[in-house]
Amino acid sequence: MYKASERHETQLLDTRPDDDGRIRGDARTMAGLIEQWLESPASKIFLRFLTRRGRNGRRAERLLKAYAGLDVELSLGDRLAGHSMSYLLDRIALGAGIERETIRESLHTGYWRKGLASVLEGVAWRGPQKPFTAYCPFLVVWNFTNTCNLRCRHCYQSASAETMRVEMTTEQALDAVDLMAEEGLAYVAMSGGEPLARPDFFQVAERIVERDMGLSVATNGTLLSEEVVGRLVDVGCELVQVSLDGVRETHDEFRGVRCFDRVVEGISNAAASELGVAVSMAVTRLNLGEVRQVMDLAEGLGADTFMHYNFIPVGRGEGIAEMDISPEEREDLLEALVHESRSRRMNVLSTAPQYSRVCTGHGILSMTHFDTFGAHEGLGEEIRFLAEFVGGCGAGRLYWALQPNGDLTPCVFIPIMLGNITRDGFLDVWRDSPVLKALRDRSGFKGGCESCDHRNVCGGCRARAYGYTGDLTQSDPGCIINAAGSFNIKVNSNKTGGAPQETPLRTPHQGAPGPEGRLNEVISDENR
Repeated sequence: MYKASERHETQLLDTRPDDDGRIRGDARTMAGLIEQWLESPASKIFLRFLTRRGRNGRRAERLLKAYAGLDVELSLGDRLAGHSMSYLLDRIALGAGIERETIRESLHTGYWRKGLASVLEGVAWRGPQKPFTAYCPFLVVWNFTNTCNLRCRHCYQSASAETMRVEMTTEQALDAVDLMAEEGLAYVAMSGGEPLARPDFFQVAERIVERDMGLSVATNGTLLSEEVVGRLVDVGCELVQVSLDGVRETHDEFRGVRCFDRVVEGISNAAASELGVAVSMAVTRLNLGEVRQVMDLAEGLGADTFMHYNFIPVGRGEGIAEMDISPEEREDLLEALVHESRSRRMNVLSTAPQYSRVCTGHGILSMTHFDTFGAHEGLGEEIRFLAEFVGGCGAGRLYWALQPNGDLTPCVFIPIMLGNITRDGFLDVWRDSPVLKALRDRSGFKGGCESCDHRNVCGGCRARAYGYTGDLTQSDPGCIINAAGSFNIKVNSNKTGGAPQETPLRTPHQGAPGPEGRLNEVISDENR
């Protein structure tokens, strides 16, 4: 997955060995084992015992520490539950063909323990549901600051150097880290704005890692000097994700500043270190024809991952909604990304939840923008259950967002304030928010997303539904399955309830292709 953590992920989750037949059996066995476990009526009761929370904190996490062989103080109840936890994990390891010691080694990493504890607590809380909802979110994307040294045309945060918006103090930020760790959060992805521009970034980052949570940083790359990269390595950062939105002229046009060379230098500095490196690209009509060139450049610089970002009409992106690609172009792009994933040395991911549907058709399990596993034809049926468990769009189920002022939102691209971490209970909001409950209940979705056969695998991008229609439960207008004819979408330009602005959405057979040409022409074998 990523260099800094591959010793854990690839050992435990990689499903791409030499023998296709054996892996097909392992994938089927693992899916069957998890499905039986989730559908057993006794599982919920049993897991409630294993995941009880009390004065000593989170039992599941203590038990996983003990299983890993780490020092931890256990009560009598913990010791009794520990035998059951060991039996459960040993069964999973046996069924999946994973060595017990491999699991134990992985559980030495704090965010692995916290994440697995959230899975067990989630099943105990809500029962055997597909898609799955974690008891505590696995991930918080923290928009650490609104300040940025660039002024990107598509910035969801409308960040700039002149921002005067209220942000949490250093003390409040550190308190937020402690609270999230105590509640069981596994991973923090720092974003912005430009997170490295905030003077107390490394102080807060250090606290995140000290509290056994994973840390990654999404940056524009211009501040990734060798010194800064070295400090990120020293603090325990796992991954840097750097935005690169096209070749030189295109990237600089997107970013509002001539910065291409500094970004490339930043990626190169990070790739030369122990950090995992992802290069992200927000694809619009302006740069659709440059996807392959950016992938080539990213791979040549030593990136571990290429990440396609779905365009969302939010923040300054509302002003360029007409640059969105059509549903057909998006489908071509996602198919092309699957094709590229088979020949690239780097992982190829997408934030578009439709990528889960496309990958499943090729025998690949897509964990949306987290990872992909099992790149073999013929595995689709075996892994469909796992794909439905992961569930495509994870907003409000697996992750949510923390804003610079402490506001909690379903996703960085969904500007709906659910509560504030400085005054509201973190897990109380996560469990009880009516907005999050609506996101989790896909039977309440509307239009094509309600009746789609891939509803559990994908779910549609809720941010795009909200950005274009003002309704979180509407269909994702960028999906080819929803594009049956010509219709109007609304750019939800007033998030407080004002009248949205109508903008036509091109259906698969409308409008001209992007200015750089169709993607399938660019990536064809003749042009490789």
